[in-house]
Amino acid sequence: MESSKLLHFKSLKQYRDETNATIDTNYFSIALKNIKDGFAERFEQFKTNKSTLPFILNPLNTNTNEINIEPFGIDAGSLQMQLLDLKTKDLWSGKFTELKSKLEELEVQKCMHIAQHKWSALKEIPRVEALTFGAFNSLPECYSEVKKLAYGVLTIFGLTYSCEQAFSCTNIIKSKVRSQQTNKNLESCLKLKTTSYKPG
Repeated sequence: MESSKLLHFKSLKQYRDETNATIDTNYFSIALKNIKDGFAERFEQFKTNKSTLPFILNPLNTNTNEINIEPFGIDAGSLQMQLLDLKTKDLWSGKFTELKSKLEELEVQKCMHIAQHKWSALKEIPRVEALTFGAFNSLPECYSEVKKLAYGVLTIFGLTYSCEQAFSCTNIIKSKVRSQQTNKNLESCLKLKTTSYKPG
């Protein structure tokens, strides 16, 4: 932006070229810096969990001393012992090798669909969270601390997602033409909209 070449701002460059307008790149540079600083501030908390978040994809190569287990109420000693035991059991450690190859396969499929502009096909691809949850869910209860940490990490963003989904559904349900709905009616519509049901 500062070089005025506008390499990554094609629409702005096209506008400048077509109209011979003078673009105040300083204004845009300041705006971009403010956005960058805003994101850095908002995601500061992720730095403290930088080593914890990758645990769900690669628990066997995790350094337990670097994981922030405090928010999850996990006993550090038990977690270390369970992870050591998990590494020695081929049956259970193989689950995560299998998970990793499935996730790599999913990413290849996503890239292929995106390259071919098959956006509706993306919905058919299994969700990463479901596969990850399934791998940890298959572990026996003797790995309770490992499972507790995995479930904790997997559900960090769940509440935010659920709230956003419910709010979006409320906006759809309570449109301008249906603004006189009672709370009971809205509640029923929200339950129908946010509950996933697949007849067997």
